[in-house]
Amino acid sequence: MAEGKPKTFFSGAAFVWQRQRVLWLLYIANFLLASFGTYETKQRVGSILNHRLAADQLLHGFNVGAVISLGTHPETPFASLHAGMLHSALLFSLCMLFATGGILATYYSGQRLKAGPFFEACGHHFWRFFRLTIYLLIVLIPIGILGKIASSLYDRIDKQSISPMPAVHFIEAAVVVMILLLMCIRIWFDMAEVIAVAEDERRMHKALRSSASLLLHNFGSLFWLYFRVSVVGWIVFGLGLHFWIEHLPPDSTRAAFVLSQFLLIFWLATRLWQRASESIWFREHQRAIAASAPVIEPPLAPQPEPYPSPTN
Repeated sequence: MAEGKPKTFFSGAAFVWQRQRVLWLLYIANFLLASFGTYETKQRVGSILNHRLAADQLLHGFNVGAVISLGTHPETPFASLHAGMLHSALLFSLCMLFATGGILATYYSGQRLKAGPFFEACGHHFWRFFRLTIYLLIVLIPIGILGKIASSLYDRIDKQSISPMPAVHFIEAAVVVMILLLMCIRIWFDMAEVIAVAEDERRMHKALRSSASLLLHNFGSLFWLYFRVSVVGWIVFGLGLHFWIEHLPPDSTRAAFVLSQFLLIFWLATRLWQRASESIWFREHQRAIAASAPVIEPPLAPQPEPYPSPTN
């Protein structure tokens, strides 16, 4: 089958590279929403630092003491930061949800969709994916309950054990299990979205059932495909943070900004890489099923016997 070949992994990356407009559209939307979310905070901080000598410690570097002192200012400049960032995150989630239909239609078809068909696919699948998001939130409730149970067990083990290591090892194992469960749920819902786009399925519960059956019979290939892309994203993100912490001097604000934006763009590209690889995998999977299906030829219609020629 096509899912066992490495070309699906690299073809997904090639799709993202060849269709960069989707990536830059998401990045610009994220950048604008983040700017709007922090605008009020920037205005408050600017009005305070314009009359303080500590402004140089934040303008040409990053001083933790200056940030703490600024946070305790009577005008509370960071009071609106959490609300603004929360609103920006929610709006970006809706923007991403809206764009998913067009993104998957682009990747599954393998064509460069123009603006009209792209946004048509976005609107066509938006409410279906919105319902799918509600299903996702319901499925995540048991995962949250498991997290609470693991936290309470950690506290109990930590209190009863003389050594702190059993509690540490327990929470490490619990975190690994939780991450694996979340990844499986993510693949399940990702493939449900791909099925909804590929087969124009309106009933999301049916798409989830089809996706669950597909994941059950092809768990190894789908999980390995998703996991490899995730590992690449984690490695690059970890290397970027390491370079930022260990090699960037505190006064390199421009370099820090460029590095942070690169990491953000790469993180978005990693997510699109996963979606492209999943779409290609499903398309090749359908082709493999169609090729292996037996061809049933219709039976030949019986030929009428010729009438005997009249004799004289």
